[in-house]
Amino acid sequence: MVDEKKRINKAPIVNDKNEKMIKTSSKPQVADLIGQRLRNYYEEVASEPIPDRFMDLLNQLDAASAGKKVK
Repeated sequence: MVDEKKRINKAPIVNDKNEKMIKTSSKPQVADLIGQRLRNYYEEVASEPIPDRFMDLLNQLDAASAGKKVK
């Protein structure tokens, strides 16, 4: 028998019983939960202010682009 403490960082053992549990689980509910959490995380990140360093870099790029003529 495999000692569970030694298996902490290893992938779970898959057998017929596990496969049946995976197949019969409510995948739509899991997908909905994942989707909701991703949307919440995206909204959180999107509402954060743009870092000053990033804005400085964008301004430098704009200034460099304005100095060059487009052919």
